[in-house]
Amino acid sequence: MLWRVESNSIAEKALSCGYAGAMLGMYRPARPAVVAVVVALLIAVLPVMAAAASGRTPGSSVISVYEPGGLSTETELAVLGVAAEHGARSVSVHRGTLQLTGVYRAGEVVQETDPGFFIPMSSLAVDPGRSAPLIGDEVATALAEGTVVFGETSAALRGARVGDEVEFIGWDGLPHRFTIGAVAPDSNVWWSELVFSEDSAASFGFLRKSSMFVWGFRSQDEIVIDLWTRLPDVRLRMSSPDDPADPDGVLPTVIVKQRFGEFSYRPTGVGEKIEIEPAWKEANIVDVTFPLLGPFRCHRAVVPYLRTAILEVISQGLWTHIDPQDFQAAGGCYNPRLIRGGDKGGAVSRHTWGIAVDINPSDNPYGGRIGMDPNIAAILQSWGFAWGGGWTYTDGGHFEWNHIPDHLTEG
Repeated sequence: MLWRVESNSIAEKALSCGYAGAMLGMYRPARPAVVAVVVALLIAVLPVMAAAASGRTPGSSVISVYEPGGLSTETELAVLGVAAEHGARSVSVHRGTLQLTGVYRAGEVVQETDPGFFIPMSSLAVDPGRSAPLIGDEVATALAEGTVVFGETSAALRGARVGDEVEFIGWDGLPHRFTIGAVAPDSNVWWSELVFSEDSAASFGFLRKSSMFVWGFRSQDEIVIDLWTRLPDVRLRMSSPDDPADPDGVLPTVIVKQRFGEFSYRPTGVGEKIEIEPAWKEANIVDVTFPLLGPFRCHRAVVPYLRTAILEVISQGLWTHIDPQDFQAAGGCYNPRLIRGGDKGGAVSRHTWGIAVDINPSDNPYGGRIGMDPNIAAILQSWGFAWGGGWTYTDGGHFEWNHIPDHLTEG
């Protein structure tokens, strides 16, 4: 039996935002990363969240270079070379999912999963010295000392604090314990839940370079042009810190947990399929029957938005563009599994939370053509769903809830 924590501030925030029915603070038992057959980079300009905390200013913006499935040596060397030519600094980032089994304080259980079950934790590893201008001196020092750093939202979810010990299964398949050396603002650790130094991560096989951050360059335009020239087979997407939120952006895993509940799971041994602990599933996943789509299972908190969107699709005469048989056979909503396709680092699919839905998947292959009617996509977007058709690596039939519709919050 897991220890449970009730967070009034989290629950009140969730209810005030309309997340009634989500079982928050429950402890029993990415948009997925992009996949490409050619090298694909995502370059985005991000604000520096931790510069003030570190006492150093790396520059007004940071370029994030992302390569699906893990950063190749060729790409890493090319980015390092371009950064050096522009007088910039850079750091490589390892990302993946670790399996939490418990949190302990002075030998007592703070949180613990049932035997064989794990809580998925979005995790990150960096070189603390190179990344200090971005993550801040407190985080860098804790990492350099060989401790683990918690993001503040994840720490609150499980009642963890500095000095506690966290136990998890490493990528070497063995259990490991680390002392919590710091609890950091989520933005300082890029909304990850657990953060390690590269050396610590290597001790349990957690080595998956997925991106690089570059900062301190003389000219943003010039360095982007050089990156594009050095790596011509790329897809580039630029964004500014002042840009509005991306309506098709996906929520960080820790925010999904905060809003829709946290579960533990265990592998089934059948492909990516996983088994979710019964208490969470019983509290959150409901059977529904919609006009057009028929019967399926979904998270109770997103049912009203999805039902209203489908009714609007029908009322506008767009129902002929949805194949209910394909939805029943290959689509659906609740589907407990890891993310499919390529090296995802063990990430759990949003379908496991029952907050994503696949419509006409056979006509919208992952990474392939988009057969989705844009008017249907626009309706679902208007009811709070991100659409995979706008992602760097397209998923035209995938819709994933990410916000309360604007028209319900205005005024």
